[in-house]
Amino acid sequence: MPRTHIFARSIEIAAGAQELYEFHLDTRNAPLISPPGARFLSIEGDFPVEQDGRVTLKVRQAPIPFAQTWVVRIDELQPGRLVVDVAERSPFAAWRHEHRFAPLGERRTLMTDHIAYRLPGGPLGRLANRLFARRQLEHMFEVRHARTKAHFEGSQ
Repeated sequence: MPRTHIFARSIEIAAGAQELYEFHLDTRNAPLISPPGARFLSIEGDFPVEQDGRVTLKVRQAPIPFAQTWVVRIDELQPGRLVVDVAERSPFAAWRHEHRFAPLGERRTLMTDHIAYRLPGGPLGRLANRLFARRQLEHMFEVRHARTKAHFEGSQ
């Protein structure tokens, strides 16, 4: 069985869990929190997303010189707590992204992105993960978390 890699990152945000959950139900918010090198060419779907709904994104992510198409299916929703999307089409051989929201008190939430992923190419994909892909994911989610925090806390 091919090896799946796990990546997780958490941040505390001064916002309610329900508020963060609702923000993540609208994939059109992705450009607001993505790294500056990500250019969204289109985001199509029904918003807010619903269980088993699909979203199609076309994005150009530097340094890759061409647009990539992602089709994600909303695999699970737990109101105020969890949004799970699974890629049906993406640059990855497998991608499952859990957006977790844990209330910490009044208007404080621990937001966690938990991703299980696998690159294509078997041994070459595992090597690519070690050499650069994992670091790119870590950087991307570091930026996403900082931008989400700034969006909700009003500091840019």
